[in-house]
Amino acid sequence: MSKRFTPEVSVELPSVYDAQVSPDGALVAFVVADNFRRGGTKAPKMAPANIYSVSATGGPTKKLTNSERSDTMPRWSPDGSSLAFLSDREVDGQRQIYVLPRHGGEARKLTDIRGDIPSPRSLSPMSWAADGCFISFLKVDGETDEDRDRQSTGADEIVFEENHKYQRLWIVNIESGETRCVSPDGLQIWEATVSPDGARVAAVVSDLPYEGDWYLNRLVMFGIESDQVTVLYDEKRPAAKPEWSPDGASVVFLTSIYSDRGNDSGDLMLVPTTGGEPRNLTSDHGVSDHYGIFHEGGGAILTATNIHGGSGITTIDVQSGERTYLWNEKRGFSNFSRSSGVSRVSNSSDPVFAAVIDDPYHLPEVFSGTEVDGEIQWRILTDIHADWSGLDIGETREVFWDSNDGLRIQGFLQLPPGYTSGRIPVAMMVHGGPTGAVRFNFQDHHRWAKLISDSGIAVFLPNYRGSTGWGVPFAETNVGDMGGEDFQDMLAGLDHLVETGIADPERLGICGWSYGGFTAAWAVTQTNRFKAAIMGAGIADWRSFHGRSYLHVWDAIHYDDSDPYDLDSAHAAFSPINFVKNVQTPTLILHGEQDWDVPVEQGYQFFRALKDQGVDTRLVVYPREPHGVEEYEHQLDIAKRVRQWFEERLLD
Repeated sequence: MSKRFTPEVSVELPSVYDAQVSPDGALVAFVVADNFRRGGTKAPKMAPANIYSVSATGGPTKKLTNSERSDTMPRWSPDGSSLAFLSDREVDGQRQIYVLPRHGGEARKLTDIRGDIPSPRSLSPMSWAADGCFISFLKVDGETDEDRDRQSTGADEIVFEENHKYQRLWIVNIESGETRCVSPDGLQIWEATVSPDGARVAAVVSDLPYEGDWYLNRLVMFGIESDQVTVLYDEKRPAAKPEWSPDGASVVFLTSIYSDRGNDSGDLMLVPTTGGEPRNLTSDHGVSDHYGIFHEGGGAILTATNIHGGSGITTIDVQSGERTYLWNEKRGFSNFSRSSGVSRVSNSSDPVFAAVIDDPYHLPEVFSGTEVDGEIQWRILTDIHADWSGLDIGETREVFWDSNDGLRIQGFLQLPPGYTSGRIPVAMMVHGGPTGAVRFNFQDHHRWAKLISDSGIAVFLPNYRGSTGWGVPFAETNVGDMGGEDFQDMLAGLDHLVETGIADPERLGICGWSYGGFTAAWAVTQTNRFKAAIMGAGIADWRSFHGRSYLHVWDAIHYDDSDPYDLDSAHAAFSPINFVKNVQTPTLILHGEQDWDVPVEQGYQFFRALKDQGVDTRLVVYPREPHGVEEYEHQLDIAKRVRQWFEERLLD
């Protein structure tokens, strides 16, 4: 029996991620987690998650941890005898490092620290040394006894941006559990990787520890036993995801003008550790790499790559920059792991790959892969989503159109179940970032597309200029022009759907979160063609955003060094609040109360302005929630409201 894609389904589908293959290629560890936290004010600080394993050749799945809290980040020791992971099983929200025997059993607590071990988006805060003697990890300075004493007496005033809590690099000895900080004082360590000989660190750093300072970062090198810092890269484009060459002579890293830390695809750069100019290996490749790791010989770099919304694993020759595709499909994935020793699967030194892969019609599962005749052949290993196999979903179409200036743009159209032909209502869903993308995944980031389409409304998801997947030049095309030609790309895509007989021009909607929320607000001030809009965590006034958001460096950079205090600046020209008297479209506004990316007053401002203009609007604020809403009841409320808002205004 088929199942409707209800609000409950959109929230409750579990996440499967972080597939890590053992060094001998025999086992794959991975994480299965809820996407939410339950309990309101008593909710745990992290979503429940556990670690599983499965044979790389297939077979039953084994649950390695059984925690009611959050067990994540499985990382194999270099000899494959044990698995390190992060858990807050003892103190809610305080993660420690644990080590588990290869085949399960009792985990040994390795650290006893105070301070957050972070893991934003795709970044890994923990890794083994090559010889297996220690684990390096990032940790934010914890509360001191003095901090707690002041709070207990009420003397807890905040002197803004003066009480610096740095994120530093630490190491813990595997045998003794002794921990020590190894990064120099006065440096915020955003990312770090230890050299193969265990003596040096390549790190993405800034002088101050605030999120906005990440956009001004530089790549440096320092010794584990030395405070001497050597700058390897310091340019306008931030650095991300550094990795050492096997001989320690060079470091590969990513760069682009990004909108979000951790959500960073771009060009691969190679820089010698002895000094010299970084070399761009991929400037004209027309794709976006998520990260690169060296082949064991050092002559090539393996990449995880976004290829026009699809996925690939490629090799890039270090000398020539030539790219060879080992895998290239219209499917979704974000990262992979590979074995490093003699494989028990193939009885050779050829690596075994592991990844979590999905596509528009299949939910994410764990796969293993081996290279056959120069191409990776995948084998599915798990069936985590078996209970949801009967979901009734419609066709997902890849669509192309020419924008107003002739630039070719790609996107996706999620059709309702059972659709065959004829005009139907269409809601345009704009992805966040803007340096992000819609890809060949089962679900979009906020799980709205199939939810909305279940009501009989098609969902259009454009990869407008500024998106990743087509290389850095395309991703940076909207720098200085957010809300300009990228918005015209979106409107041209809607025109294409109208011209091809799919979209009903009288029943169009728009929605999005973050940059997508900004675009929804911008759209209703620029045109009245939309009959309903949903502004999720969106920006109404770029100048007040600059003053309150902890991303305050980003907006100035992405508006090409615009001055937020200049009345003729891009900040003013693209602020929806300045054009609010044009609005007629009914607009639902959703926002997290504790959002520091896009502060909640953006929602309040736009709501008050719309109310003052007599526009049909509603503002819903979610207590305790950051930029990404985390609590179950809040996620469910959003799913129900999004669907209902469009059903009431776009359906006959």
